[in-house]
Amino acid sequence: MKVQFDNIGLAWLPYKPYITPMTTAAIRRQTALNAIARVAAGARAADVEDEMVDFKEEAGTVLRGGARTPIDPQHAPAAEGLAVEVACLANSRAGGILIVGVDDKGSGPTALIGTFLDLGWLRERIWSLTSPRYSVDEIEEITSFGPRLYLINVPPALEEIRAGGKLRMRRGTDCVEVSGDDARRLLEDRRGFDWTAEPSGIRLSAADPVALRSARRRYQERRGAAPDTDRELASRMGVVLDDTDDPELSRAGALLLASFEPSADQLQLLITDAEGLPSRQHLLRAAPILPVLDEAFVLLDTVAFPESQPVIVGGTRRELRSVPDAAYREALVNAIMHRDYQLDRLTVVAIATGSPSSAFKVRSPGGLPANVSIGRLLATPSRPRNEALARALRALGVAEREGVGITTMYRTMLRDGHPPPEIIEDAGDVVVRLAGGRPDAGLRAFFDDLESRDERLGRDAAAVIAIRELLRSTPLRPEELAFVAQRTVGDAMEILARLEQVGAIERLLDRSRSFRLTRATRTQLGSRVNYRRSTLDEHWAFVRAFLDESREISRDDAVRLLDVTPDRASRILGQLLRDGRLTLAGPRRGRAVRYRLGMV
Repeated sequence: MKVQFDNIGLAWLPYKPYITPMTTAAIRRQTALNAIARVAAGARAADVEDEMVDFKEEAGTVLRGGARTPIDPQHAPAAEGLAVEVACLANSRAGGILIVGVDDKGSGPTALIGTFLDLGWLRERIWSLTSPRYSVDEIEEITSFGPRLYLINVPPALEEIRAGGKLRMRRGTDCVEVSGDDARRLLEDRRGFDWTAEPSGIRLSAADPVALRSARRRYQERRGAAPDTDRELASRMGVVLDDTDDPELSRAGALLLASFEPSADQLQLLITDAEGLPSRQHLLRAAPILPVLDEAFVLLDTVAFPESQPVIVGGTRRELRSVPDAAYREALVNAIMHRDYQLDRLTVVAIATGSPSSAFKVRSPGGLPANVSIGRLLATPSRPRNEALARALRALGVAEREGVGITTMYRTMLRDGHPPPEIIEDAGDVVVRLAGGRPDAGLRAFFDDLESRDERLGRDAAAVIAIRELLRSTPLRPEELAFVAQRTVGDAMEILARLEQVGAIERLLDRSRSFRLTRATRTQLGSRVNYRRSTLDEHWAFVRAFLDESREISRDDAVRLLDVTPDRASRILGQLLRDGRLTLAGPRRGRAVRYRLGMV
C-alpha cells in the first residue's frame, strides 16, 4: 500500500508522549507518523524511539566506512534482520511499529535514507522466518517525507514468537535476548500463569494461629469488622480453593498464613551503621509472611526510623521520620508482593543504614515482570507477577490499592524534601533505595497546605513533582511535566491547572502553557527556590509563552512583552533565531520581520 500526504499536520513534540499499553494498529501508525515528522523537523531519531517505535535501516545498505548502496529487492539478510525485530516487538504487551528507512543516529531530512525491499515478498519472508508463523498486516509504504519508507505494524502476539531460533523482547528501546529465568517469566506472563494461585497442598486447619490473628486484625482495621470464622476470612482474602469446611489454601494463602516451605527464608531485615558492617538488629524468617511483616514493621518503626522530636508543621504537631513510614512500608510490601517465588533459594533482603538510620534498601529476587520498563514505573499500570498474593495483601490493607505503590513512594519522599526513590534492576533482582535524612518540615507544611485546599493534589505524585521541578528551573510546561512525571500531556496540564487554581503557581501570560511559582509561593519556600537563569533564558520564557497565543512575534511585540528598547528587542530575537529557538516567518529585514517557534 502506498499513501501520500499533502499536509501531515503533526505538531513537533519536544518530549516523548506517554503511550498507554492498550494500543491499536491505528494508534501505533499515528505514533509512527508523528515520530517521522519529528525526525524530519530536526530531532535525533534515537531520541524519538521509545518502547513502541523503532527506527531501522535495511541490512546491506550501509557499507564499511558508512557509504550507502542499493540492495536487491529480495535481499535475504535484510529480511532476516527485520524478522528478528518483528518477533521482538510481537513479544511485548503493546506491540510496536518498525519504521524502516531511517538512520537512528541521524536527525533532520538526511536521516531519512530510504528503502529497497519488495514489500509483498518481505511480508511473506517475515511469516516464514518466525516460529510459530507470525503474520503482519500489509506493509505500508510512505513517500510523503521524501525517500521511500515503510511501516511494519506489529500487534502483540498471543504466544511467544521466535526468530533465528532465539526468544527476544523489547526492553526500553532495545531488543534483547531472553533466556533462563527471564524467558520463563516472559512465557508465564504471556500465558497468564500465577505461581501463587496454584494449590499448596496445605489445608486451612494447618494455618498458624499468630498469622490468622494478624490477618484478622488487619482486615478489621481496613474494613471496620472482621468475619466470624477463619474460613470466611480466608475466603475474603481469595486464598481458598474449594468449598469444604477445611479448604486447601492457594500458595498465596499458604505463604501468608502457614508454615509453607519452612526451609525457605522469606525475609531478612538488617539494621546496621553501613552495609557490610555487623548489624545492630537482625531478622530472618520463613513463612508465614504476615507475622514476619509485623515483626519487621515494629523494628523499622521503633529502631531504624523512630519518630523525631515533635515539630509544628503548618500549625499541626507532627512527628516526622528520617524516611517516611509510608515509603519504607510500601517498598517492603512491594518486594514481598512482586518477587519471583520460584527462585526459592533467594530471599527478600532489606537493609536500614546509618547511625541513626537515614536510608533504606530492599532487594527483591527476580527482575521486573515481562515488558515492564524500569524507566516507566510511574506510568505502567500495576500488573503483579503474583496476582493472587497481591489480591490477598490488598484485601487485608497490607498493600496499597491497585497501581499506587510506586506513586506513594515518590510522593512521600519528595514532599519531605528527600530525593525520589532509586529503582534499578541488578543481577536479575529489583533493588529499591530510599535516601532519607533530616525531613524538611517547611516543605512538608507547604504540601500539607496544598492538600487542605485540594485533596486530590495530596494524593498525586505529579503535583509534588511539578513543584519540585519549579524549585529547580522555571517556567514549567505541561510537555516537560509529562516527561518527568510519566503522564500524558493532557494529564500534566490538568495537574498544572489545579495547582494554579489553589494559588501555588501562575501562568507567565494569560492563556499560555508556561507556569511559574507565584510570588506568595516563592516567599513561603524561600531559599528552596534555587534556580539561576540567564537574562536571555528569562526573555525566552516570555517569548515562548507569547507564542502559545500567537503564531508569530514581531520586534514591536517583543518591545511591549519584554519592556525593552527596539534595538534590544531585535538583538534578543536575533539571538533566539541563531539558537534555533525561533525561525523566520517573513522578510529578513525591516520592521515587518516576524518570527515563529523553531525546532530547538
